[in-house]
Amino acid sequence: MNECKDFKRGIHMLDWEHEKMKMEAEDLITKTKEIQMLHVTKELQQWLIDEEQGGSKGRNTVDVLERTLELNNQMHAKMMRHHQRALKKLQNSIAEKKAENYELDKQLKELQVSVTERQQIDELAGVSQAEAGAKERMRDIIVRKRLVQVAKAQAQEIAILRAEVERLRMRTFPALVQAGN
Repeated sequence: MNECKDFKRGIHMLDWEHEKMKMEAEDLITKTKEIQMLHVTKELQQWLIDEEQGGSKGRNTVDVLERTLELNNQMHAKMMRHHQRALKKLQNSIAEKKAENYELDKQLKELQVSVTERQQIDELAGVSQAEAGAKERMRDIIVRKRLVQVAKAQAQEIAILRAEVERLRMRTFPALVQAGN
């Protein structure tokens, strides 16, 4: 299986190299056509002549270009140092923010645990308060029922005692009943 993969991979590599070589050949053909079709102007002729004679004008241009290149390299190095310092500052800032976020995450987790515990305590307190309220209402109902029973018993007892008082009074002071009224 691996041999088959390697073989196919080799074929693809050869195809790729073949295509690359075709493109390079086309590029070289295009360049030769451009060179053949190049119109040689008087300026180009003068530059070529100066180069053959060890032209000082060409060297001056090369010197100026070399100095410009050197200055550009120095500016590039300076800008790189500046950007590296800025990058270090940003990396330090990122590290500080990550540490701060880590601490805030820890605090958040602690607060979430605390909130959950408080909610559970409140739920338990709410249930126990509801139970306590229900027990108190039940106790009030039972007390009221007993008081109503006692009141009824006392009312019956009072009725019996009144009847007894009336009977005794009648026995002690007989009432003259008027007949004929």
